[in-house]
Amino acid sequence: MTLKLLVLALVVAACGGPGATSTPRTELDTSGTWQLTSGRTDAGEVPILDDHPITLTITGDEIGGTAACNRYGGRLAVRDGRLTIDNLAMTAMGCEGPVAASEAAYTGALVMVTTIRREDEELVLSGPAAELRFSQLPPPPTAELVDTTWVLETIFVGDVASAPMGDPAMLELRSDGTFGGSTGCRPFDGAWIERGEQIQAHTMAMGDVVCPGDLEQQDSHVVSVIGDGFVPTIEDDLLTLIDPGGVGLVYRARD
Repeated sequence: MTLKLLVLALVVAACGGPGATSTPRTELDTSGTWQLTSGRTDAGEVPILDDHPITLTITGDEIGGTAACNRYGGRLAVRDGRLTIDNLAMTAMGCEGPVAASEAAYTGALVMVTTIRREDEELVLSGPAAELRFSQLPPPPTAELVDTTWVLETIFVGDVASAPMGDPAMLELRSDGTFGGSTGCRPFDGAWIERGEQIQAHTMAMGDVVCPGDLEQQDSHVVSVIGDGFVPTIEDDLLTLIDPGGVGLVYRARD
């Protein structure tokens, strides 16, 4: 899937005026990945959907995350004592209904924030007309995930689960930063990185194979989850991958 970047213009009071200077944030530990637990603006509450979480990853002055549907990124800076978000950009996947409403409310609130602070275990971004509260997410179980061959057992979309078809669909993330596997139809390989709670495919190449009709949708689901980034969960010998769109893959470790 080719994702186009949609650059968002930030219109925030007292931001980016002539001669404004930026200073790094060193006084507050905000690093890690955070999930939105509540949000509001003067227009109302930010809707939070269980199957389309909103996340914020902070690494130094870089931010990124998932805004219910699309991924976004930007840079934090302080100008004249006020927090600003520079170079905010989002992917341009189509979102509909409640997901689109949640994303629009969150991004609308995000461009209004002027301060960042910690309150106990919460991260709070706020401004005169907005407040966003986040709880911290644990890092992915990378040590348990890598250098194991995983075999696809179940595909689920929302509440509908199905068994895979075709050849065994495999996934292996290697400790050298590469990965490989197959969709049950096409082989794939690439390079992965860890970003907050997500594993993301830095590069991904697919085999030049035309999938028959009964395998085409399965191939699409696997490519979507692996290619768009996923949050992994490991329990016993089962690995569950869920992408920002709610598609999930359940793998079992091969003996």
